[in-house]
Amino acid sequence: MKGLKDILDAQAEKLKPAKFYRFQIFTQGSEKKNTVGMAYLKEGQTIYTLRLWTFLEDKFFMLPSKDDATKYLLMTREPNRSQSSKNKYFWNIVGNAKADSSKGIVELNFDLFDKKIYMTIFPEDSATPYGRSIPDGALEVV
Repeated sequence: MKGLKDILDAQAEKLKPAKFYRFQIFTQGSEKKNTVGMAYLKEGQTIYTLRLWTFLEDKFFMLPSKDDATKYLLMTREPNRSQSSKNKYFWNIVGNAKADSSKGIVELNFDLFDKKIYMTIFPEDSATPYGRSIPDGALEVV
């Protein structure tokens, strides 16, 4: 039987804020790069949450390929309202991505966008620069 201290320690561990990382999403212009959003990755997770500033109310998700560590799927999700279903969400593929470690980027290819969008593979120094909070639901994955 677990002791009270073990139970309290386990509860305290659950209440600790999760560590997460923030990555810049940008486009590359002729003279400079323009930041167009941010990606978030919760420690211990493999699914990135992408927030594009053009679509403030929407979240995109980047899931790694099971076959190739450099490839990803770009997806959206919508709640599954069927009470008989075991799946909480419907997942929709909206593009793909490919990592280029020599350039330090992931190239994001959305099905409906012609312009190239990139994500850096190096997290920012701070996940909350200038004291900004994390956007609501940015870290909620599953």
